[in-house]
Amino acid sequence: MTPTRPRSAPGGPRLGELAKNIRKDLTVEFRNRYALSVALAFAAVATIAASIALAGTVPAPRVQSALLWIVVFFAAMNGLAHAFVREEEQGTALFLRLHATPHTVLTAKLVFNIALLAAIETVAIPLFVVFLQLEVRALHSFVAIAAVGCLCLACAVTVLGAMVARAGGRGALFTVIAFPVVIPALWVLIGATARSLERPGPFDSGSVLFLLAFSGAMAGVSYLLFEHIWEE
Repeated sequence: MTPTRPRSAPGGPRLGELAKNIRKDLTVEFRNRYALSVALAFAAVATIAASIALAGTVPAPRVQSALLWIVVFFAAMNGLAHAFVREEEQGTALFLRLHATPHTVLTAKLVFNIALLAAIETVAIPLFVVFLQLEVRALHSFVAIAAVGCLCLACAVTVLGAMVARAGGRGALFTVIAFPVVIPALWVLIGATARSLERPGPFDSGSVLFLLAFSGAMAGVSYLLFEHIWEE
């Protein structure tokens, strides 16, 4: 008799099942540290290379902002794809399909990707402060934009990782298809971050609200499409 796959409950993923999947993803990553090590190494090398190229010159705030988000984006791409590619490579994807609902799997991968992006920013931002003389003038806006940026990028590209993994692709293909999707978010992130570097000012609520709305829209589309992508 063919085993049946569990279906997502109307209320979404079950909390116990979700906690097990998140713990599994974090445990596997901390054991081999593949995605995290590659992402952090790229962020460090790219930041130091930019500092050497600038030869001590302090770039304009918008240039600093653009460099920061470009480094974060490309550092994260390989790791974000790896969350699903690893399941296919290690042969555990079938086990997940049989024992976890699709929405639980997607939510667990989304939480993992948010944590990975947060770790990359935690390393990249201090490196920019040291090597590119990043000076934050509106700290509250900068912190909010950095936090929402993690959520926004993760919501936008997590389901793309599943598509790439199912197609047998790797990080290069993932980056190619992810970049057009996140261009609107990157544009707003760069502008909002630049404003927080240029001068003190009121909280940038407009940019934060746009990024939250973008994250919600992308998450909604992801949850609608993921079950078909994951099981077909």
